[in-house]
Amino acid sequence: MRHTARVVLGGLILLFLGMLLRREIDQGWANIFNISNGRWDLLPLVVVATLLGFTYGKNGLRLAAQAILVGAVFLFLGRAIHEDWGEITGRSWQFKLPWMTASLVLMSSLYLSQANGWLLILKRFGHRVPFLPGIFVWSKSLLARYVPGNVLMVVGRVVMIEPYGVPKRISFTSVIYEQSLLAAASASVVSIALPLWPALRGVSPLIWLILLIPPAAIMGLHPKVFGAVANFLLKKGRRQPIEEFLPFKTVIAFIGYYGLTLTLSGLGLFSLVRAVTVISFSNLPVVIASAPLAWLLALFVFISPSGLGVREGVYTFTLAFAFNHESGVASAFAILARFWQTMIEVFFALTVMLLVRKFHRRQKS
Repeated sequence: MRHTARVVLGGLILLFLGMLLRREIDQGWANIFNISNGRWDLLPLVVVATLLGFTYGKNGLRLAAQAILVGAVFLFLGRAIHEDWGEITGRSWQFKLPWMTASLVLMSSLYLSQANGWLLILKRFGHRVPFLPGIFVWSKSLLARYVPGNVLMVVGRVVMIEPYGVPKRISFTSVIYEQSLLAAASASVVSIALPLWPALRGVSPLIWLILLIPPAAIMGLHPKVFGAVANFLLKKGRRQPIEEFLPFKTVIAFIGYYGLTLTLSGLGLFSLVRAVTVISFSNLPVVIASAPLAWLLALFVFISPSGLGVREGVYTFTLAFAFNHESGVASAFAILARFWQTMIEVFFALTVMLLVRKFHRRQKS
């Protein structure tokens, strides 16, 4: 958590300094920092962070890279908020408890269903794990995503689940499958949801070609294809190869299952929008697509802790269309969505921890 706090604090500091610098540039008396007409306002901060990174070695470089990435995104979000402040304050904001409650329930259901999905994968590999302890292991590893690269999430889950009789080789394979299935399901949900958005259908009749992505994603997880690609990458990373694979019918079922869970995340995001402002139901497809798209891009930008900065950038870009191209409003909502998501993750993990302490130990005694 200290690591996460440092990254978040560094990003917020860069956001504050960037917004302050932008204001001074706009006022015209700090042009000494106006590098290339304000397009490189972050450059002095990048130089400082890089020098600090070199000073403290690889760990410092990694932390500096995270701070630069997160700071850059939040700088541009802050700039959009600053420039569109009139639109933000002029928008009809509200607070509707039913929609907020719906968002909480949907997002909590997302984490519960994804945790259960991992336990089902372990079950398909022949290892049944008690439900509550298994959910607890998954939820603790969820918080470890705030460490870049998902390394701690994988290692922590492999170590924590071993006392329940799951060999490290099997648990590692299950996590690889989980992330791959989520990636395939994310691409499928995005490609199915976007053509249903009326605003996008009017751009080009060829938009329906995006529906070729789900079959391609499914075929990419065929045991022969998935085995060749995964073991090649694992070999390059000096990891043990995968020896057991899920049957292709099971893979298809899991992609459908995870697709439904990701749809829950999109509905939870839409409920959050409806809780704080007005948005048409015609924009539901683009909001549903935004959540899995943000997760998918965050997976590839592995240096970002829990997609910090990446998800906000995706939400700002996609939801700006739903907010009548008001990028400042979309930026403000993206920051709110990150705060809301983090609070739900912590709430979910703490709730599971309390349930495990109350019921699982009692079952053992």
